[in-house]
Amino acid sequence: MRIPASEWKRKAVHAGMGLFALTLKWLDWKQAAVLALAALLFNWYAMPRFGRGIYRDGTRRRDTGIVAYPLMVLVLLLLFRNNIYIVAAVWAMMAFGDSAATILGRLIEGPSLPWNSGKTWVGLLGGWAFGGFAAVVTFAFVSGGLEPAAVIILLVGGALYAFLESVPAGIDDNLVAAVPTAVALYALAEGWGGWSGLSAKGPLVIAGLIVNLVVGVATWRLGVVAPSGAVAGILVGWLVVVFGGWGAYAVLWTFFLVGTIATKWGYRHKTRRGTAQADRGRRGAAHVFANVGVPAALLLLGVRPIAYVAALAAALADTLGTEIGALYGRRPVSLLGFGRVSPGTPGAVSIAGLAAGLAGAAAVGGVAVLTRLLPARSIPVVALSGLAGSLAESLVLTLGRSRGLSLDHEFSNAFNTLVGALVALEIVLSIEGHRLFIPVVGP
Repeated sequence: MRIPASEWKRKAVHAGMGLFALTLKWLDWKQAAVLALAALLFNWYAMPRFGRGIYRDGTRRRDTGIVAYPLMVLVLLLLFRNNIYIVAAVWAMMAFGDSAATILGRLIEGPSLPWNSGKTWVGLLGGWAFGGFAAVVTFAFVSGGLEPAAVIILLVGGALYAFLESVPAGIDDNLVAAVPTAVALYALAEGWGGWSGLSAKGPLVIAGLIVNLVVGVATWRLGVVAPSGAVAGILVGWLVVVFGGWGAYAVLWTFFLVGTIATKWGYRHKTRRGTAQADRGRRGAAHVFANVGVPAALLLLGVRPIAYVAALAAALADTLGTEIGALYGRRPVSLLGFGRVSPGTPGAVSIAGLAAGLAGAAAVGGVAVLTRLLPARSIPVVALSGLAGSLAESLVLTLGRSRGLSLDHEFSNAFNTLVGALVALEIVLSIEGHRLFIPVVGP
């Protein structure tokens, strides 16, 4: 028996709670948020007393997944309170897609995923099928109607949720997949601005493909990237050219070139100290998508260019902070309590690393200005946002280590770029609105 009784009970409760998504047909966002908050408090305080039978680890005081579930429903309601149909659809994916992925993956098994040996293709496809179907049905019930385009968008969202749920992040998948999927659904529903007029970009599409094919093969043959990194780089680089233009591509190359030099700089010394990047510093597909996946997605979704630039600035700030800090950081400290730690400790920061990271983030902003992607006044915003993303990653790694969690390195890098982008948008929108910007998705 591959699935213990406690797991069957856990998934039954998990899916059963998804039926409450149907109540969004009658509840407004405030009423639903109050109920979600009540569920969160119940799971936080009451479940440890009598609900340990569905815990995966009965020795722990609280189960992260049980707490994260209502928390993400609450976050979705607050962010998408003007698009409650999206909340209902993603809630259905969380409830039924996640449950189906676990049950089918364990019962049928089959080949493991290349990026996560602990999960299978059967689980991924089952999660997509059940999550997508549940999202379509729930959306139709709550909204009172369903257009063919909505079905396609929801199925695409279901595929995205299933993929994000399968990524080995090191934290509960509810915290990883829900919000990005909701943002993608909203962007698709509003009209994917980056795709409009794509047919008129024929020469750019072809030129971008040729350039990236040449660059990908060259960097692979020179030993700068691994074969998988070359393939991923070709895809991501081509998307950046098509949806961002050559200016955005120059910013991407700034990150790649400066980051590669920093990784190679003093490599032997870093190897002796045990802080060197594995595989002689060659970047694989996981590195590419972790550092450039979020920036590329921002371009595809038509988000402001400063978000893309700030995301790459955060990626470079993190790379320089790690590589330069490992070489020249004399007294690295932890962001929790600022106690001394050994060089190479995940989440450690040093003056040399912070200075290098800030300079690298400013350089990314400078290239964006030179290529006319951003105005000159954006450089300080990009620099500060890049540094903020890098510090956020360090803080999360330190917090995770203090709680006994081992966060995935690639997930941490992607989190870093997302924070950099969000900080930049927050600063710009607050300046434009002359007050602190509070995000609400929709009119």
